[in-house]
Amino acid sequence: MNKDSGIFSLKDKVIIVTGGTGRYGYHFCEALAEAGGTVILTSRDKKRAEKKVEALTEKGLKVFGYSLDLSQDDSIDEFVAKVIREHKKINVLINNARVIVPVPHYKMTRENFEESFATNIIGLMMLTRRVVEEMKKAGKGNIINISSIYGIVGQNLSIYADPEENISLDYPIQKGGMITYTKQLATVLGQHNIRANCLSLGGIEAPGLDPDFVERYSKRLPLGRMTKGEDVFGPIVFLASDSSAYMTGANLVVDGGWTAW
Repeated sequence: MNKDSGIFSLKDKVIIVTGGTGRYGYHFCEALAEAGGTVILTSRDKKRAEKKVEALTEKGLKVFGYSLDLSQDDSIDEFVAKVIREHKKINVLINNARVIVPVPHYKMTRENFEESFATNIIGLMMLTRRVVEEMKKAGKGNIINISSIYGIVGQNLSIYADPEENISLDYPIQKGGMITYTKQLATVLGQHNIRANCLSLGGIEAPGLDPDFVERYSKRLPLGRMTKGEDVFGPIVFLASDSSAYMTGANLVVDGGWTAW
């Protein structure tokens, strides 16, 4: 993608991508940097972040790795202060990070649920509130929340070899909530020239996925295949750039047709 490609250009924009080492997060960082953005890739795992950043900077892209623990207010405050100190501004915030509590839903304790919500909802909101303070000072900003097909429809258990082990109760609440949270942000922040949109995605191909699962999932899709990394390049650049300047409060669904049935 041309870094100076008109309204799709992200030149001179500082963009935070939380969870930048994850399956979708890394592709977001790559696409945004290729469009000319200065990308702040965050992770709780500093070494993992450094490894991902190295792979992207070797391509000549402007990507910087930062440590961020969304479950800790001090970490959030220190992170935002460091970004402002080193990059002077925050143009775009992409709320992508989430933690997965590796416990079957029927065994999850109150503590397990609290651990999940501490990062995936409370941490997200605390970071957003802190970044919005900086965006208000600048008189503009752009927030993109990453949701999921399971924030829109119920879980299809037929794609899993062991359905009981894959039922999730916290994930759909969190992802569904992000869609309405986006709409609320749009209505209350529009007066400050701050936009908020949501990007809802389906399952993505990744190394290590069970081939039988991939086949079952793909058969469920009108397009007949899972998401590839490059499938999210256009949507994320569109939402982050001025090409979506009159768009706020929307939920852009990129799922191969999963929710069209």
